[in-house]
Amino acid sequence: MSSFFYCECIIKVIALGFAACGKKSYIRDPWNILDFTIVLSALISMIANNDSLKAIKSLRVLRVLRPLRLLNKNRGLKLAITSLFNSLPAILNLLLIMFFFIFLLGILSMTLFAGGLYSCTAGHIPIGYR
Repeated sequence: MSSFFYCECIIKVIALGFAACGKKSYIRDPWNILDFTIVLSALISMIANNDSLKAIKSLRVLRVLRPLRLLNKNRGLKLAITSLFNSLPAILNLLLIMFFFIFLLGILSMTLFAGGLYSCTAGHIPIGYR
C-alpha cells in the first residue's frame, strides 16, 4: 500500500518540482507538506526496521494521518477542515476566557466555603462508621 503513496509523491515532485519551481511547487502547498511528511515517516520507519531504533519506529504513529490525504481530493471536506483550522485561534481565545472564569469561580468558592464543609455531626454518620 505504501508503494502507491511513494509513487504518487515521486510523480508529483517530478511534475511540480520540489521547492524552487515557483508558487506551484510541491512543497509550497500545505496539503502536499502533509503528504510528504506521511510518506517520509513511512519510508524512514520501513528502512529503520531494527529493534535498537525504537525512537524511529515511533514514526509509525504518523501513519494515522493517511486518511487526511483523502481530504486533498474532496473539495468540500477540504474546505470544512481548512475552516476548522482557521477558527482555532478564536476557539483558543474563548478557551482562555473560560479557564479564567473557572479560575475566578474557584477562588470565590474557596473564599466562601473555606472550612465550612470540613466538619460533620455525629448524627449523620452511617452506623458502620462509628
